[in-house]
Amino acid sequence: MKKKELIIIAILLLISLGGIALFYCLNATDQPLTVRVSRDGEVIAALPLSQDHSETFSNAAGTNTLVISNRTADITEADCPGQVCVATHSISSPGETIVCLPHKLIVEIITSGN
Repeated sequence: MKKKELIIIAILLLISLGGIALFYCLNATDQPLTVRVSRDGEVIAALPLSQDHSETFSNAAGTNTLVISNRTADITEADCPGQVCVATHSISSPGETIVCLPHKLIVEIITSGN
């Protein structure tokens, strides 16, 4: 490679790393985090992310089991056909969500002020 190409690659790498660092700095918060569970736009539960908890949410469409542990929230069981919500990774940062479309359930992390 030429010297100019190496310089361009290094600059692009620094810009990328700077963007990642900026993203994490903007999402860092010292406010308590809350797990908000909603169905059809209606909030059905608001649980602190700092306390371990397990709860099953049911309606005519089916059930989802939410487990909060070690400051992460995860859907561990669901009776929906695709199981996408169960396969979704645990969430722990503001703005992250888990969605179960067949059951119209949304689990999201918010700061307590929102």
